Amino acid sequence: MKYFSIFMLLICCHLTSNQLYAQEDNYSKYIFKRGDFNGIGKCYMGREIAYVMGFQGIKWLERSEREKEEDVTTLIKNMRISPNDTIADIGAGSGYHVFKMAPLAKNGLVYAVDIQSEILEAIQLKKSQIG
Repeated sequence: MKYFSIFMLLICCHLTSNQLYAQEDNYSKYIFKRGDFNGIGKCYMGREIAYVMGFQGIKWLERSEREKEEDVTTLIKNMRISPNDTIADIGAGSGYHVFKMAPLAKNGLVYAVDIQSEILEAIQLKKSQIG
């Protein structure tokens, strides 16, 4: 029993050290710098991470420059969405991406998930206006 306890302790230590190493490795993908006042100063793949946005920012999410800035058409194309796909946009915001994906998954399901009731109401309103 004594050896079994020592063995289990060693296994736990090994798993914990591997988990910490994996977290450090993921952490090293970020760059910290003084950025835009809208950002948190932490960048991933060259793009600064923005603060969490409330429903008050819905107009910014729907801005006309968004396609040019983010090349959403290429993003959606690279997703290779099929007509029967089931898609979940977690943190859907205004539904900007959802309304671009839904016509491609016409026989499937597209979920717009968000924690803000105001956002969900805005998505529902936009959906009813589209048809």
